Amino acid sequence: MKQSKLLLSFLWAALAVQLSSCASMITMQTVRPPVVRVSPDQWKVLVVNRYDPARQAANKNENVTAVLRDGAYQAAGGVMGAIYNDSTFVLVNPDQAISLPAGADRLNSEEVDGLFKQYGPHLILTLDKFNTGFGKIVDSYEDEYGDKTKIANFDLVVASTWSLYDSTGTLLDQATVEEQEFYDSRTVVSGLLAIGPAMGKAGPVVNRLAVETGYSYWDRFYPQPTLLVRQVYMGSTLQEAHIMLLLGQFQQAIAKLQPLAQDLSSKTGRKAAHNLAIAYEAAGDYEQATYWARQAQSKGDKLSSNLLELWTNAGLIK
Repeated sequence: MKQSKLLLSFLWAALAVQLSSCASMITMQTVRPPVVRVSPDQWKVLVVNRYDPARQAANKNENVTAVLRDGAYQAAGGVMGAIYNDSTFVLVNPDQAISLPAGADRLNSEEVDGLFKQYGPHLILTLDKFNTGFGKIVDSYEDEYGDKTKIANFDLVVASTWSLYDSTGTLLDQATVEEQEFYDSRTVVSGLLAIGPAMGKAGPVVNRLAVETGYSYWDRFYPQPTLLVRQVYMGSTLQEAHIMLLLGQFQQAIAKLQPLAQDLSSKTGRKAAHNLAIAYEAAGDYEQATYWARQAQSKGDKLSSNLLELWTNAGLIK
């Protein structure tokens, strides 16, 4: 009997050690710093619509081409509305975006010079690309008689790509902003693929989401309250800093993790470096966050590699 209890205690202890050494998802409430930072002297903004249906929608039918063209117009209108309502900036062209079909992915020096001479902006914001698509997830249901039904659920996804230049043509920022929402459900008949919704009929929803992408891009100029959901390493040496992260005590967590992260030759050091990167991210310091994530990545840490990819795709780091 005593041996059984001893064995059970040993198993529980082993399980506790195993769990404490695993990675865990945590949620932190924080404020993300502005992604785009400009000088107070750069307050006049020109919005340019470079979307070119002939180039970007060459293989689409007439209805889809019209939806994309109108959506791009609405995306430009969305960002113009955000700028117009922003007392820090002045919209040089308040009536509509300047149309300048894209001949290349970026503005060239001649185009920048021409826009500057004609409108005199401090900043040039261009809508470079606009796209839409349907995402699909198929769910299966079984009734009380064992009959199965498959339902295909479709989300409408709208994406706009933006570039920000100063008056010299220097690229200050580039990002793709996506908005999506549930659009429709279709029954999958006899194992066949469900016929998806027609993009040519999705114009009203595309336009609304397009406007939201414009407003969302301008949010990059300002701090944004956000919930960070991140995967951190657990362990007895990391436990105190882990609790600090959960409590929003990011600077205290940084101070706790800094000494541990100095020795990257050890597993604890690599894990501490990854957790330190997340602590700096939560504190709004992406320079230090990137540094420590790359330190951990250089030692083969996969979580830090995923973190860097996430930041890059979000346009938070280059």
